[in-house]
Amino acid sequence: LLRMARLMSQTTRLLARADILLDRAQAAVDGAQAAVDRAGRQLDHAESVTASMDELGAGMSELAGQVNALAGLGKAVAAGPVGKAGAVAYGVRHALHLRRAARMNSRALPGRVVERR
Repeated sequence: LLRMARLMSQTTRLLARADILLDRAQAAVDGAQAAVDRAGRQLDHAESVTASMDELGAGMSELAGQVNALAGLGKAVAAGPVGKAGAVAYGVRHALHLRRAARMNSRALPGRVVERR
C-alpha cells in the first residue's frame, strides 16, 4: 500500500507538471497562430501595394508617352517661325539689359559681383 501511495503521489506530481507543460505549449501555439495571422495580413497588404505599383507603372508609361509627344511638339514650335521670333525677342531683351548694366556701372561686367567702396 505504501508503494502504491508513493506511486499515486508521484503520478499526481507528474500530471501537475504535464498540465503546466500543456498550458505552456498551448500558449506557444496561440502565439504562433497570432504570428501566422499577422503574416497573412502583411501578405494581403503586400499584394495591395504590388497592385498599386503596377497601376503606377502603367500611369508612368502613359505619362512618358505624353511627354515624348509634347517634346516633339515643342521641337516643332521652336524650329518654326514662333520659335525664331521668340529667340530674336530674347536676344534683343538680353542685349538691352547688358547695355543698361554697362551704362550704370562702366566697370561692372555681366555676371560678376562688384564691391562698392
